[in-house]
Amino acid sequence: REAAKMGLQVLFHEKPFAGINGSGKHANWSVGTDTGLNFFYPGKTEEGAKLFVTGIACLAYGLSQHNELVRCSVATAGNDHRLGAQEAPPAIISLYPG
Repeated sequence: REAAKMGLQVLFHEKPFAGINGSGKHANWSVGTDTGLNFFYPGKTEEGAKLFVTGIACLAYGLSQHNELVRCSVATAGNDHRLGAQEAPPAIISLYPG
């Protein structure tokens, strides 16, 4: 409704217009415990660092074992609208740990 008030429409396509950057497609993960412990945060203690390394190792192993499933979720028809240049190829998965 808010978009309509401004004469706009909401589009959920990651690249709705040729030659113009859209919102892109992102899959942000956060994995932790029910007490708020984040597996992908290295922390400032040895215990936190061990948990972080273990979490990253488990993620890497899971991606290597199930890469076809992950690829299906990111390599979609929307990639036809990619602009190139600074955009990562669809086969790239980047991890920003902090």
